[in-house]
Amino acid sequence: MTTETSLTYSVYLRLPEILALQTPVGPPDMPMHAQAAEHFFIVVHQTFELWFKQQLLDLHCATAALDTDDCEVAVEHLLRVAAIQRLLNDQMMLLDHLPPRSFLAFRPSLGTASGSESAQAHQMLHALGLRTSGESPIWVAFRGALNRAGFDLEILYREPSRAGMLYRVAEALVDLSESVWLMAAMHVRIADRAIGDRPGTAGTSGVDYLMEALKEKAFPELWAVRTRL
Repeated sequence: MTTETSLTYSVYLRLPEILALQTPVGPPDMPMHAQAAEHFFIVVHQTFELWFKQQLLDLHCATAALDTDDCEVAVEHLLRVAAIQRLLNDQMMLLDHLPPRSFLAFRPSLGTASGSESAQAHQMLHALGLRTSGESPIWVAFRGALNRAGFDLEILYREPSRAGMLYRVAEALVDLSESVWLMAAMHVRIADRAIGDRPGTAGTSGVDYLMEALKEKAFPELWAVRTRL
């Protein structure tokens, strides 16, 4: 005889553990507005990490689908990655609601801790072929599927109806590339608004360091082909 287990919402999502993970490091005598701001700062960044995890999983699945020429499944995953990225862009804008006086009250307590230390953020960039000497796995898989179908990028964009789902894959990659670049641009603006010319917490040059990310886009071949059409 088996006993039915009652699985509740809280247990399934492990809410007690999740909600206990916002641990402030600012001075305990900070005014209430600064305490609330630090909690907000932690929640925003923890949520980023959860979405990065999902994006990495979906990119892996999309790559595997392209390797087997299953473009329909690849598009499903890529559209979700792009949708999450748009959500992250909106989430980045939330940091506009972190007033400088509140942020500066706990910023010194962060030491050298910085978003630039996010392993998953770096994994996302590398997965898209950014800030790495290696190629993007999803790009390699897409290029392979394109070659097996007998297309090049010019034909793909000149005859999208003939290319079918491969064209949708290409445009999903363009949407993702654009959204990632826009988030980098938002990061620059928000950092400039919050800390001005102050150096970054990890010892970087701050805003100038963040601006380096604006010099490249993911999947440059998909942007370059537009010039050749």
